[in-house]
Amino acid sequence: MKKQTLSILLALVLLLSISIFPVFAQDWDEEDVSSYFGSIEDWDSESYSLAGVDSEDFVFEDYDSKSVESFDVTPEATYEAKSLINDTLATATATYVPCGDGKLKITIHLEQLTPITGTPYVTYIRSVEVSNVLGDPNIATASYKLQDCHSQFGDRCEKVYFDSDGTATLTGYVKVPMVLDGTVNPTFTVNIVQSESKWAAPDDVAGFDIAGTSTVDTHAPDMCQIGVISNTLNGYYQRCNGKAEFRVDITIPADVDFIVPSDVTIGSKTYSDYICRYTRYGNAGYPMGGDYCEPGHRMNVRENDKIRFEILIDKLTNPISETDSDDNLMAYWRLGGNSVMLTGELISRRGPRELCDAKIVPLSPFEPLFGDDDAIEPSGWYNTYDKAVAGLYQKCGRFGVFQIRLRNDGAKMGYVNLPGAVAINGGTPISFFWLSNIEPEHNRIPLIPGGEVTLKGHVYITSIGSQMNSDGPANIAVNFSDLGLYMTGNLFSDHVNWRCH
Repeated sequence: MKKQTLSILLALVLLLSISIFPVFAQDWDEEDVSSYFGSIEDWDSESYSLAGVDSEDFVFEDYDSKSVESFDVTPEATYEAKSLINDTLATATATYVPCGDGKLKITIHLEQLTPITGTPYVTYIRSVEVSNVLGDPNIATASYKLQDCHSQFGDRCEKVYFDSDGTATLTGYVKVPMVLDGTVNPTFTVNIVQSESKWAAPDDVAGFDIAGTSTVDTHAPDMCQIGVISNTLNGYYQRCNGKAEFRVDITIPADVDFIVPSDVTIGSKTYSDYICRYTRYGNAGYPMGGDYCEPGHRMNVRENDKIRFEILIDKLTNPISETDSDDNLMAYWRLGGNSVMLTGELISRRGPRELCDAKIVPLSPFEPLFGDDDAIEPSGWYNTYDKAVAGLYQKCGRFGVFQIRLRNDGAKMGYVNLPGAVAINGGTPISFFWLSNIEPEHNRIPLIPGGEVTLKGHVYITSIGSQMNSDGPANIAVNFSDLGLYMTGNLFSDHVNWRCH
């Protein structure tokens, strides 16, 4: 084995021992992973060939792990849900706080389609999206994923149980770049796509639509004030998802007693965590002091106060297609208590050259059904990307399967060079190979800007079955050293006990 490969594997052993730091990735439990991969089969002669192993002589001393064949992402589908939704009886309503936090809080009532043909009282939701919100400035093109979606039992909306009476309730919210001021109650459309299991193909790719109506939340105060602030934002953003910055000078009009700096929408992305600074000025135009303002926190003001606000977003996370050109981007800033959004165009600027290079980032091993598919942030001293790998191993067996996902968040073509290196429980596997959903080019995967790849690894873990005789998860690390990606996660046991006899 090459010395370079050995050094990489030693680094992986170290990484496995330190991956105890906070992580920023979605959790996938054992049930999810088991249902995705299904049963783990022993390698056949083709698998040995792909791994560069002589399956007859089992000569492992001089091998190079080989890659890679293309495959379709077709997870195992356990069809346990037959209680599909009766789309003709589904309803959607929403409430909102006038001039408040901008949340359209949505409640969806569902009823079972009868007769029930399989396991009763459960269905799977692939997506819930909201569009056609009356008053949305981007109504013709915008669609919003339902955030914080839960069922009446508090479960996430991926798997929904009906009550004994055959009904279910989903709740969540969306934020639209507009002020809900109570003068007109917005109507909207909810689109739901369902399937018969979490990993099965959608029952109807288009899903079905529900017409929704909204009302004012009578349990919350009306935050709209008589005075109106409508100044224009002025600023810039750096190409290829660099930083964005804007400022606005405000003279507080009559009948405005407070403001609440709230979310910023730039392009199709909304930000609630940003740096907010303000400076107060006297009548002569001289600065009179200032401080940081915290998003979501009320600021008391008085008539004729002169205030300059400066907003900085250190790193945009928009789709690269929105920020890799010279086009200006529309920005919206919500001030709680104000009846309009502050708007303006941000000018495109060139930032550091490396911003627009290829940038390969790890994603959650499986595409999330709800929420954003954001890149995993590194944790730990060695920039370990934890929970970026997930898979199964054979209990008392020798083989395992795992998956990773990578995306090019840069503006230039990028490449993933395979095979990389793998370590399991701090040790070197005998051999492994990859399958890719993108056709490889001589053992490398090309990724266009914004493109992503799913890589499914097949690994020969050990020739000693007793090393894998546990029901507990094994630690796995995958390293692509040229990309600086050290990714860790769990291999769960398949709990198949017959191999242990």
